[in-house]
Amino acid sequence: MAFLADSLKRIKPSPTIAVTDMARALKAAGRDVIGLGVGEPDFDTPDHIKQAAIEAITSGKAGKYTAVDGIPELKAAIARKFKRENGLDYKPSQIIVGTGGKQVLFNALMATLNPGDEVIIPAPYWVSYPDIVLLAGATPVTLTTKLEDGFKVKPEALEKVITKNTKWLIFNSPSNPTGAAYTRNEIKAVTDVLMKHPHVWVLTDDMYEHLVYDDFKFFSLAQVEPGLYERTLTLNGVSKAYCMTGWRIGYGGAPEPLIKAMATTSTTARRRRVGSAGTSRPPSCTTSTPRWSTSGF
Repeated sequence: MAFLADSLKRIKPSPTIAVTDMARALKAAGRDVIGLGVGEPDFDTPDHIKQAAIEAITSGKAGKYTAVDGIPELKAAIARKFKRENGLDYKPSQIIVGTGGKQVLFNALMATLNPGDEVIIPAPYWVSYPDIVLLAGATPVTLTTKLEDGFKVKPEALEKVITKNTKWLIFNSPSNPTGAAYTRNEIKAVTDVLMKHPHVWVLTDDMYEHLVYDDFKFFSLAQVEPGLYERTLTLNGVSKAYCMTGWRIGYGGAPEPLIKAMATTSTTARRRRVGSAGTSRPPSCTTSTPRWSTSGF
């Protein structure tokens, strides 16, 4: 009898971590290396967030167990963020907090996928998407985008890959790794297709929402098409906009039944009280022109 689970054979170690570990090893050996692995801003976590962490520690609040789906004040701050910045109305009961966006994504897919289900993943994609789908026992369906289209999903191409088995579309804008950012009209073209297929849910990964430049305006998918609100998981976090990658705080907003199901798969009761300090202010508090490592593969 094998000791390790057969499910591990369906996935592979993260290439992002492998590249990053190699860069660290070369730097430790004295090599001059520019790491193009993890997507990490190069400015520091804002002082008001650091201070909130210090206060949580000195007050004794940071050392106590909390609800697995997030502390009430953080969930309330996230609800205000969704309303303020995205025009989305989520009650605290429709919000879940995880140790990073990856855990929120993992919980959602583990809670909803069965063998035979399909998840559409536009490519190029963040390396963890297909492996999490495979670990959940479902089938990732790659939707390849083209350079001449700006690496953006074309509605006719999306229509072709949707089947009766499609359960999710993972939609990432701005995209990791291509940087492709969809305009409101481009998102509307995608949502028009999805409105014709009521069995398909959407996981919209908005993690890079505030890393946009010039006069580009970000829109979240359910913001553009309210008709998809009841079958959309809006995923975000504080890692990129607030340079808090190591703090591990991700969150999502979705219909209550999905949030409750995701909470049953949570394995940790640790939720940072400092998250509310970040989400309570727009990320312009960090710097007027955020600079970040152009990595994120």
